[in-house]
Amino acid sequence: MKLTGFKKLSLILSISLIVCLLGGTTYVSAGFLSGDEALGGVSYFLEKYYERVGNDDEGASGALLADEVTIPENVAIANVNDYVNIRSGAGTSYGVVGYLPKNGMCTVLELTEDNSWAKIESGAVTGYVSCEYLYTGEEGRKKAEQLAKLMATVNAGTVNFRSTPDTISDDNILATVTNGEALVVIEETVVNKDDETTLWVKAYLDDMEGYIAKRFVTVAYDWVRAVSMTSIVGADSASNLSSLRAAIVIEAKKHIGLKYVWGGNSLKTGADCSGFCLAVYRAVGISTKSMPRTSTELASCSKGKKVSLSSAKPGDLVFYGDKSGHVNHVAIYIGNGQIIHEAGRASGCKISSVNYRTPLKIKNFID
Repeated sequence: MKLTGFKKLSLILSISLIVCLLGGTTYVSAGFLSGDEALGGVSYFLEKYYERVGNDDEGASGALLADEVTIPENVAIANVNDYVNIRSGAGTSYGVVGYLPKNGMCTVLELTEDNSWAKIESGAVTGYVSCEYLYTGEEGRKKAEQLAKLMATVNAGTVNFRSTPDTISDDNILATVTNGEALVVIEETVVNKDDETTLWVKAYLDDMEGYIAKRFVTVAYDWVRAVSMTSIVGADSASNLSSLRAAIVIEAKKHIGLKYVWGGNSLKTGADCSGFCLAVYRAVGISTKSMPRTSTELASCSKGKKVSLSSAKPGDLVFYGDKSGHVNHVAIYIGNGQIIHEAGRASGCKISSVNYRTPLKIKNFID
């Protein structure tokens, strides 16, 4: 992945403009950088930039981007419409140990003698998948290249996600994002002319476009991976968790990677945030006929009981919104401080921390 000629020229002009406007003087935003970075200002940034690229123009074109995507050896991609079972042995008589979602990535560890089953590893799951449900070999490599997403994963406690790449005021804060949340990258390096020491990443948070300070994220390529059956409901799998609530979590996790479709309500062809929640409910036998369709209406309707985060159970719905308190997003709580949700066109269905944004309300529609 390389900088285009236009982006490369823009970057050079931005750096040149900073140096020219400041007359060679470097300034630092108080409280943002520390140590050598704070002492160096833009000169530090330029020094490190040239250390990476030297005099090689071809190297310079990609110097501020993440490393190019590296495809693992023996990569394979799930060739299914929704998900495929991962089993403890090579045959359908063996138990299910996890699920590999549509377009999920795995590595093939070995094949059975007749090449009909593959022992695979994906995320925390190791098991067997029928080869008829996998893209392998060169076809698998090509699929992996196509499906790799450049992700920015938050590596700090809580970070502001802003509508513009600056910290002039707090008016541009769209949301706060917590450690471990992964955002799909739109543009990896944005240089802000108003604050030369700050680099930003432009990314998607759900369907919102915004900026996050680059020092607080790790940028790398990644894929959708398998979900383990043993951790499907985690610590909440205790005897006090009803079979219905467990079924909701199991069903929801089967569809990680399901594409976001505005107005959609299908677990096969795609759904939006509320459509996904209601479709999962229906899949486990819960009637949704009397439930409103949108996240805003679900949050405000008289149906369901409001609960606190400390008393939330897997299967409850968690609502999020903007700074004014208007609800615009809903997810399913799956226990252990996590939710599963249709996170927007860039990410599709994924798991996040329940506090990846500030929850506005949690409701129990089950019992």
